[in-house]
Amino acid sequence: MGVTEIKSKAQFNELVKSGSGVALQAHAEWCGPCKAISPIFNKHAQVYADKPVIFARFDTDDVPELAQQLGVTNIPAFYFFKHGELSNNVRGANPQALKEAIEKLSC
Repeated sequence: MGVTEIKSKAQFNELVKSGSGVALQAHAEWCGPCKAISPIFNKHAQVYADKPVIFARFDTDDVPELAQQLGVTNIPAFYFFKHGELSNNVRGANPQALKEAIEKLSC
């Protein structure tokens, strides 16, 4: 399925209400560490394609109201939602922590 690009707060809210697990990446075009970890996030989206997890990302410059809602202070940041509720987050470009959080979400 790949990674869904979130373009609005409303789109994000609908996605979270879908009932699936959601793995969300907050990033920005100018962010070097974001560019470094994005391919890893994309790979997880492929590996877990058969699981009830939706992978999505948004640019904090394009959707600042979502960044504010989530309390994004540093990027990259990853947020994990289960049953519509925030269940976990990972701050920074930490591939191992990202993998562990996705594994937990997919169970």
